[in-house]
Amino acid sequence: MQNPHSTELAIQPLHQENINLKLIVEGIASQVGEAFFQACAHYLAEVLQIQYALIAEFVDETQPRAKVLAFWTGENFGPNFEYDLAGTPCGVLYEQGLQIYPECIQKAFPEDQDLVMLNAESYLGVPILNPEGKPLGHIAGLHTKPLERSYEEQESILKIFAARSAAEIERQLAENALKQQNIYLQQTLKELKKTQAQLIQAERMSSLGHLVAGIAHEINNPIGFIYSNIAHTKDSINILLELIEGYQSEYPHTSRALQAKIEEAEIDYLKKDVSKMLNSMQAGSDRIRNIVLSLRNFSRLDESSKKAIDIHEGIESTLLILQHRLNANQIFPPIQVIKEYQPLPPVNCYASQLNQVLMNILNNAIDALRSDSHSIPQPMIHIKTELVAENNAVRISIIDNGMGMDEATLFHIFDPFFTTKPVGSGTGLGLSISYQIIVEQHGGKLNCISAPGTGAKFQIEIPM
Repeated sequence: MQNPHSTELAIQPLHQENINLKLIVEGIASQVGEAFFQACAHYLAEVLQIQYALIAEFVDETQPRAKVLAFWTGENFGPNFEYDLAGTPCGVLYEQGLQIYPECIQKAFPEDQDLVMLNAESYLGVPILNPEGKPLGHIAGLHTKPLERSYEEQESILKIFAARSAAEIERQLAENALKQQNIYLQQTLKELKKTQAQLIQAERMSSLGHLVAGIAHEINNPIGFIYSNIAHTKDSINILLELIEGYQSEYPHTSRALQAKIEEAEIDYLKKDVSKMLNSMQAGSDRIRNIVLSLRNFSRLDESSKKAIDIHEGIESTLLILQHRLNANQIFPPIQVIKEYQPLPPVNCYASQLNQVLMNILNNAIDALRSDSHSIPQPMIHIKTELVAENNAVRISIIDNGMGMDEATLFHIFDPFFTTKPVGSGTGLGLSISYQIIVEQHGGKLNCISAPGTGAKFQIEIPM
């Protein structure tokens, strides 16, 4: 006679198993990423009572491949790897869906050497699908013995784990897409800042160039008139002085009124002083002519293409324009400029842009030496030029003996709109634009070497 309690006894283990499965699913629900996939593979092997369990995602639709996300080997987790799906039970799963081989799996797939290596006898697997039914990956289990559970049990267990795995893979894909979008937006923002900096600086330099060129042109005409007439004035005054001497020699005795006029005019003093005055006027005219020439060389509005230029001429023009900032004032001592020029061949570059770089770096050096927060007793700027044979380039080094920069500041000095100057004293565009001019437009190098208390050394390298 049948035991009336046999049905109850058969149901109790199944009920207990459902409870355990529910607890497992709830336990892995809080896990994410690699921890989730490892927990999922481990629990799947325990629930199905099999040796191996793995979770993989598909990585190539043209030639289907799988990338293992977690692989439970029975005692621990094995390394993750990729493998081709062709000729494997996972490949059939990819094309046809749920697959269960209760035994003789190696005979069914004789080309799959992984089955031989794992001594697999049975296999079961289910695809991981997104809400549209597209395969994202698969869950698979292998055992060294034939499967004992019913087909229905195995299918329902696999589908439970597959549903949760699909959600996690979808979450990771969305997270990766968001990261890529963030990276793209950051790059776009960086490019926008860079473009904005270029536009602002280009407009500023264009306005400055036109202003400088206009001033140079307007000054050049009157100073040219004065300069060209000084020599004639000298000759004319010398003739007049000679004429006066001739009158004095032939008419030594003059009337009292004329003698009083001669004494009042101090003719002897005028003879000596007029030459000094004319020499001073000529020196001043030379100085103004040189300044005008430097302004024209600095602006170079007519040179939009590369041209072979004298690097030293550009440095001297820039220094001449900045001379007023190098001189002493009521607060700061003069800044000594030490020049160490080596003979250089003409360098093919954008002259006006290179002058812009020199202006930016020298201005920053002067600002560093004229900081209100630090007093430099003997401020100095050392400018050195040399040939770099190994790089086939010309190097310009601009070194100051200011307070230097810490590592954090040094890391950002070429970023657009970054500045350490007080509000209203700097735009943060000078070094950023200089970097673009040297590195991107000339294919050269621009770097800075500095540390607190050691000053700063900017090195410009321009390919020959």
